[in-house]
Amino acid sequence: MPSGMTVREFDRRADRLVAILPHAAALAAAGRLRDGSDHAGPEAHPYDASVLHVWELYRMERDGLPARIPGLPDAFVSADGIANLIVDAVSDLSDAASAARAAGWPLLRVWMRGETDPLPYRFLLVRP
Repeated sequence: MPSGMTVREFDRRADRLVAILPHAAALAAAGRLRDGSDHAGPEAHPYDASVLHVWELYRMERDGLPARIPGLPDAFVSADGIANLIVDAVSDLSDAASAARAAGWPLLRVWMRGETDPLPYRFLLVRP
């Protein structure tokens, strides 16, 4: 988890992220990062800073070109060259990992989110 982020830096980054997200995602982010944050003292809570970091990364890497992984039509390659897949919380990743390995991908970033959530709550890096 990130540590040492001041509340001021957290608020600056959270405000910027909310401003550039699509409307539904911006509403969810604002509710969590502004109203739902739990700071104590001059530093942002490490969990809040982690959520902010995940969402900033998702904002940068959420679009891309098709990864062309057979069986994973929604997989995409983000700007950093990593194959990505967005799944819901109950997904079994073994088939996705096998498909990525068979297609030659050494790494798969898996974004996990609830079925109706506009933003992921975490990501995993899977070495197939």
